[in-house]
Amino acid sequence: MLTDPLYSYSIALLVILITGGTALLLSRQRIQAYRASRLLTLLLLAVLLHAVLPLVNTLLAKTLMDGLLLAVAPLFLLHLRSLLGDSLSSGRDGYHFTAFAVWTLISFLPAQAKLIQSSWYALFPNVFVLIYLIGSFSYIRSRVGSLMQIRSRIPFGKLRWAQLSMLTLGLVSISGLVTDSLSLQGLIEAQGLWALIGRVLTAIFAAGLAGIGLTLERPVAPVDLEEEAFLQLIADRTDPKPEDIRENATLFKTLDATMQSDKYFFDDDLRLNQLAELMNKTPLAISQAIHHVGGQTFFDYVNGYRALSAQVLIDDPEKQLPLDDIHRASSIESRLVFNKTFKRLTGSSPTAYYKLNNSVSA
Repeated sequence: MLTDPLYSYSIALLVILITGGTALLLSRQRIQAYRASRLLTLLLLAVLLHAVLPLVNTLLAKTLMDGLLLAVAPLFLLHLRSLLGDSLSSGRDGYHFTAFAVWTLISFLPAQAKLIQSSWYALFPNVFVLIYLIGSFSYIRSRVGSLMQIRSRIPFGKLRWAQLSMLTLGLVSISGLVTDSLSLQGLIEAQGLWALIGRVLTAIFAAGLAGIGLTLERPVAPVDLEEEAFLQLIADRTDPKPEDIRENATLFKTLDATMQSDKYFFDDDLRLNQLAELMNKTPLAISQAIHHVGGQTFFDYVNGYRALSAQVLIDDPEKQLPLDDIHRASSIESRLVFNKTFKRLTGSSPTAYYKLNNSVSA
């Protein structure tokens, strides 16, 4: 039977292996270099404990398990913020863990814990998680849209795993809501099945977090105050008018020629303010030229040149480099972005283009 304790122990062991192994790897390789990795390590350990606690069939364990959800949700959001270059401070961001602190305190008060678990207040942790996930999803969309205006490198591979993790954590919370609702109604048999479903989803969530940690892309370097101010300046910009396009056409032509001759795009973390300084222009002027005339974000504009440089390497009959080396030489860190940009410009995926070129050469 699916609700047999053996299944629960097996799933818990799987979560321990995934989260513990990934946390150990991060602690040895990247935890000192990136704050995002430190936050992810804490998140993995919280998920590990969340998976183990259901095996301890006590009221305290149940309440602590629910309390961990109140820590997992803000940890996930803070990790995403750090991953995307947001500045964090314990004073300003510590309030995210207020609910966790209060709930943990209640966990050690047996009378109060029993009262909460037997009332509709038991649904609060899972509702709390769902609210945080909606906020996290909105944050990712707005932040990535902003960063594409000023940065040429964004860890899209990690973000793809983060979206999977958000989805599964949401499903974990929904299954938890169903489990607690059934428990309050005394439907014990159905409750056991939904509890098992929640544990399976927790294992998938752990795998998603491991995917974030094992994807070898760097978090965004902290966005400085000047860049944040610029993002506020262009946040509400509208579609260009004909006079805007004419005014910026000359600058865009000069920018294009300079990019082709000086190959600034080979700086793998090129930023808008750096390019503006190299062109002896303001960041706003460069941004408007790219947006109004090129019809692109800064991210797409620079990576377009990088993808074209990869096409030149593939076309070179003398070099015949492996595709992985060509990808690395392009300065596009994310393989996802490399494939997407290359196909947008050439109409073919890098793999298909590479195979066609090699067959023609042969």
